[in-house]
Amino acid sequence: MKLSSVAILALGIPLAHAGGFASSCANIFLGGTWINALCRNSAGTYIPTAKDLNAEIGNANGLLVRHSSGYANTCRDCSLTTAGVFKCSCPRLNRYQSVSINLNNFLSNQNGVLAWD
Repeated sequence: MKLSSVAILALGIPLAHAGGFASSCANIFLGGTWINALCRNSAGTYIPTAKDLNAEIGNANGLLVRHSSGYANTCRDCSLTTAGVFKCSCPRLNRYQSVSINLNNFLSNQNGVLAWD
């Protein structure tokens, strides 16, 4: 039996989770500049998935920002919480400061695959 998108939505099964990836992913960790996780697909199976944060996150005058790239060129001591908050020490005015960005605001689980919103 094949279900249409309308039937799936009527059953309350989301086709994609906009933002908030951490609520439907497990084993979230940082490997180099890559965020890695097991994310649940529509069948309930957890799929290994990853995204390169360095390709989408940059350092803008000591702040981590999206729609940029290359944070790893200037920031150090980066970490990722299991709740999806990315933290680094980045330079601003000749000194390093602790900064963070919540990846849940723009990273989603789309049927088991991490995707930028």
